[in-house]
Amino acid sequence: MVHVSQGRMMSICRRTGFHFLIIVSVVVHTVCMNCMAGDAEAMEHYKMISTVEYNGNGQFRNQTETGYSVTKEIFANDRVRYSFIMNDPNMVSGKKVSSDFSFVIDKSTGLMSAAGRDMAFWAKVHNETVKSLDKVTRDYIGKTWKQSVDLSSVDQSPFNEVSYTLTAIDVRTRAFGNMIAVRALSEPFFLTMDKGPLRCKINAVYLFDSAIDNVYLSISVFEATTDVRGTSEILRHEVATYQTDSAGRPFDLSDVGKDFEALVSRVGLRKDSLQITKETDLPAWASGKGISAAQVANICSGAVCEGALNPVGLITIPTARGLMAQGGGAAAGAPVLTKLFGWFGWNIPTYLVVGGATWAIVEAADDDDDDYP
Repeated sequence: MVHVSQGRMMSICRRTGFHFLIIVSVVVHTVCMNCMAGDAEAMEHYKMISTVEYNGNGQFRNQTETGYSVTKEIFANDRVRYSFIMNDPNMVSGKKVSSDFSFVIDKSTGLMSAAGRDMAFWAKVHNETVKSLDKVTRDYIGKTWKQSVDLSSVDQSPFNEVSYTLTAIDVRTRAFGNMIAVRALSEPFFLTMDKGPLRCKINAVYLFDSAIDNVYLSISVFEATTDVRGTSEILRHEVATYQTDSAGRPFDLSDVGKDFEALVSRVGLRKDSLQITKETDLPAWASGKGISAAQVANICSGAVCEGALNPVGLITIPTARGLMAQGGGAAAGAPVLTKLFGWFGWNIPTYLVVGGATWAIVEAADDDDDDYP
């Protein structure tokens, strides 16, 4: 059989020459490569600090610090699969466990596909946010604009609509050159509870490279308040995620400048940790509708900041997954703001930091062409 094959090969060589065989070899190699799962790019590394607080009929505070790594597999049809390896915060520091957590982004449309009950739901939230967008972030650098997200078609979404005021600015750094920072401040949106409404709000800021291809830092603050049980109750979620090297060290973002620091100051990170005087578990409304609203609102705010050009899902989906487990027990930790100061050396004036239940609102005009002051 081998002899016959060699004879046929020599016959082809005599008729067509070796150039033909070289071309065939290249074509076959290309087809084989395209049939494989995809070409893996370099792994990216992130650290996420997530804090859940409740204050009302007692106090609750839980903080987790999770590292994770992401690999990219690029497909020929402009689709990219992102696969995650998560650090388990309950295991020995630095020990990693494999995860089947992954999703696919169609880079031509910005739409996400994912398997699993929760993943499919979050993918639909991301996709409906992308479909709602009528402005592209990189066309509005140095300006402030409005954006609304319609989730009325998403079954089991805790709310139907959320609207934002967005501001984008150029940021110059030594390490990464020109970057783009985008802040989203939501208008209040409401959830329906058995005994009355739940008032929610989310503020977020993202720091991208100049092409909006990579996310280097994300900070988000969600708050839900109600007094339907006769006492003022507040559920608060703060999360900061930043890109690191393979050893978990943050990249140098110490020179992001005053304008970026001003964006961060308006997001509303707490200056101090919640003081626990009467420890309690999260009430049912907070661990249910409250956490669900925080998950969905984080996905929406990430997508509107990005403008749906590339996947902020690298940040928002791990945030949503992490929140699933944060209502179970108390855990201490320094305020997110203090940690960011320590790592990046920022100098946000204390009087600009908005804490507790107070929210700073950008006084942006309705004209989309208003420049950022």
